[in-house]
Amino acid sequence: MPSLLYLDLRFNSFSGQLPDELFNRKLDAIFLNNNQFQGEIPQSLGNSPASVINLANNKLSGNIPTSFGLMGNKLKEVLFLNNQLTGCIPEGVGLFDELEVFDVSFNSLMGHLPDTISCLQDIEVLNLGHNKLSGELSDVICSLTSLVNLTVAYNFFSGLSQQCSRLFNIGFDFSGNCIPGRDMQRPQPECSVIPGGTLNCLRIPTPRPLVCASLPRIIFSNNMQSSSHHTPSSSSSYP
Repeated sequence: MPSLLYLDLRFNSFSGQLPDELFNRKLDAIFLNNNQFQGEIPQSLGNSPASVINLANNKLSGNIPTSFGLMGNKLKEVLFLNNQLTGCIPEGVGLFDELEVFDVSFNSLMGHLPDTISCLQDIEVLNLGHNKLSGELSDVICSLTSLVNLTVAYNFFSGLSQQCSRLFNIGFDFSGNCIPGRDMQRPQPECSVIPGGTLNCLRIPTPRPLVCASLPRIIFSNNMQSSSHHTPSSSSSYP
């Protein structure tokens, strides 16, 4: 079906691994949510020109591919929620200046958030809840002006910037973390050991302040380095 643009296989019982060829097709929309797909998301993800990709509610595992940032720049919605994904959120997430929805909740993602998230100026829904993310919630997230729904509940974040404190007070969900002096946080014993504390997210230093226009060059460099130092997943530091 060479002319196929919209692939919708939602709410079935399909299983097995996602084929590499899926993301090499010129599909504008990929809906594979609510099936039984398993295994890792192929590195060919970066070849996809899709504007919407929904892989939610499957059994996908492993890392979000580093090629993620190489997807078409018209990407508007990414839904990877409720899988078994591990590792870090790739720096490439900041390349999508038209991205409106990014939901990776209910996985096992770890590490600190990439500074590049601050470039998502059109993001309206950002759901990072129910993972194992850590570090401080900074203005990187909380200064995003288009946010309508921000959820970071049930992670291991340990601090808030002043801007994030203002969002805390108007109903955004920061519960179930390790933020001192705030209500509805984890018990202290749970916060004594941060999951993935030794995880290396392979961040390339970015300018301060971050110049979003420079991101493609930075991310391309990062992907080239990652490719040249690729090691099999069995020897990865990720769970």
